[in-house]
Amino acid sequence: MTEPAIDHATYLDAKRGLDDRALDRGVLDAFAASLPPDPTILEVGAGTATMVQRLHEWGVIDSGRWVAVDAHAEALAAGEARIGDAVGDVAVEFRVADAFEFAAEADVTFDAVIGCAFFDVVDAAPAVETLKKAAPLAYAPITYDGETSLSPSDPADDAVLDAYHRHMREYRPGSPEGASALAAAADAVLAEGPSPWRIEPPYESGDRTVLAHLLDTIESAVGETGYDASDWATRRREAFRDGELTYTAANRDLLVRL
Repeated sequence: MTEPAIDHATYLDAKRGLDDRALDRGVLDAFAASLPPDPTILEVGAGTATMVQRLHEWGVIDSGRWVAVDAHAEALAAGEARIGDAVGDVAVEFRVADAFEFAAEADVTFDAVIGCAFFDVVDAAPAVETLKKAAPLAYAPITYDGETSLSPSDPADDAVLDAYHRHMREYRPGSPEGASALAAAADAVLAEGPSPWRIEPPYESGDRTVLAHLLDTIESAVGETGYDASDWATRRREAFRDGELTYTAANRDLLVRL
């Protein structure tokens, strides 16, 4: 029986714990030290607004203004339903818009831009060119750094993951070398550190949803390149159901001057 597709907002909420574990605290500390009191922050690709909650709970921001921008209305609506118009003394605004159009037309200058798992799904150079008009700094956590692996190994892993990376390069904006592309496009890298995703048995809360979504994503993306990964996906889902599958992805957190 085919499992129902996981909607975007559910996936974004489910990966909160995975992101929490992965974030590089040294880069986050450098970002926190760069902010003035009561900062104004633009978050692009804000999803369900887990980042503003996280940074408030972790003591990074206590007050200020946060503008959460995303083209996915349902994801922003889920975030707004959960937190309303403020987190503590941080005023939160939700804007359904293209991130680059919003940044280009903004009538204020922000202290920083945040893009979590964002700069690997856009073309880094034009993204930097547009966003530097809105803010001098960008905090870019969970930026894909070119490597995915699953264990135990499967004979089709190399072919499937090669096709997956080909899809990233040729079938959508961005690239699997998103972290390196951002570092090259920015004026300067102020701090960086690894933020690997690792999902392994026994699976923690939310990880099952994330891993199921990732397997669906890989199979679908690879299929668009003309490679049939259905047999591979069936074996991987069986290992997942049996509690035997481990997934890792290399990511990097960056704080850059735009």
